[in-house]
Amino acid sequence: MEETLQERIFNVGLIAGIPAASEDRTLNAIKALRVGEIHAVIFPWNKQLLPMLGKIRITFPKVLIGVQGPWAQVSDALELGADFVASDLPEGEKDARCFKREGNALLTSDQKEIAQCNNKLVFAADLHKGAWDIITQRAHAAIEEMLGFNLRHVGINHANEKEATQTADFFEKTFGFTKEDKGGAYFAATYIEAMKKPFHGMHGHIAIATNNAARAAWYLQQRGTALNWKTADYTDGILRVIYLQDEVAGFAVHIVQK
Repeated sequence: MEETLQERIFNVGLIAGIPAASEDRTLNAIKALRVGEIHAVIFPWNKQLLPMLGKIRITFPKVLIGVQGPWAQVSDALELGADFVASDLPEGEKDARCFKREGNALLTSDQKEIAQCNNKLVFAADLHKGAWDIITQRAHAAIEEMLGFNLRHVGINHANEKEATQTADFFEKTFGFTKEDKGGAYFAATYIEAMKKPFHGMHGHIAIATNNAARAAWYLQQRGTALNWKTADYTDGILRVIYLQDEVAGFAVHIVQK
């Protein structure tokens, strides 16, 4: 099923603000942001922007383009290549491409935050100096901060409960990681999950926590990482866990919502 505009913006999660600049510098800035995994940009409305939108759209067909400003001005941008605008609609009008911006938050008409706008990835001085590598570095760092990947635990497969409890006992005795029975496994603190029977992975699994599992899954797929959607687990309709398709050194890998 094709993503709606709102779903695309949510999945992207981070929108880079770009100051007014020449067409050449603007295109170079977007190129640098794309290398840094930025998938959406937003511009303040300005007269020199409108003629550029068509060229930006052709050059970066997969980048979401937004324009911020009064509706009377930004509405034209939607006809010239922009995907969305941040503005206040006139009373009585509706347009699914129009969102509200409050501070850095991009909001739907019902005040639900779907993305953050970041005006600190590209500065006017960067554009004048051609500091494209610096822009890419900031973009990379911002994406990694948003996704917030870190190691949650390592799961170790065992043939039976006896072997699993021996492993958990070892980590408790040796490192002081408190053993706790969680039903299908013994945990040693939150670091080691000793499975009571074989589970995902030849040897076990590695759990990587993330700030937003649904968004992280989208980014992993953009990076070319295949996911095993048959393993997806949801809570109240929100993705909580999903495994990657391939194992690493005999370990399955899954992401998990923090």
